[in-house]
Amino acid sequence: MKKFVILLFVCVLSAFLLLACERDQGVQAGSEQGNTGTYQPRPAPPPKGEVQQNPEISGELQHVDMAAKTFSIRVDNGMEQTFKFDDTTMVMGLEGQPQTTFPGKTGKVGNASVRNLMGKEGSEVTVQWRDDNGAKMATHVDVTQISSARSPRHTAKGKATK
Repeated sequence: MKKFVILLFVCVLSAFLLLACERDQGVQAGSEQGNTGTYQPRPAPPPKGEVQQNPEISGELQHVDMAAKTFSIRVDNGMEQTFKFDDTTMVMGLEGQPQTTFPGKTGKVGNASVRNLMGKEGSEVTVQWRDDNGAKMATHVDVTQISSARSPRHTAKGKATK
């Protein structure tokens, strides 16, 4: 009789475990937006010979280096993208903001509109760029949200602290 009770207990426990693992509905791609259709993958990047017309990247302005004529932004996935700029690079969205002046560096003016990005680290920007022999040359920078204070995670030189 004792063996029968143990066997009955094991069978009942197994039945409850199988019922607990049963799912009413499986996982579907896109179900969080209410889309019950089929999964749609991202489009493939263009072939190597084909260049995307005016690609753009959005992110947070990290650093502006006037001597090297570069600036960097941090995109949503955490990667940092560095862009070159030249005298034709246009900066929009800083209208009504104080202009950045550096009295000791009047000999080399450079791009005055990009110079106005200095001190605006932490601002949200969208950069249109073109490929310049493997480097990203910024053609248009649009400041979408201005931040005049440095982010607390940066030191005075703009490097991330850990």
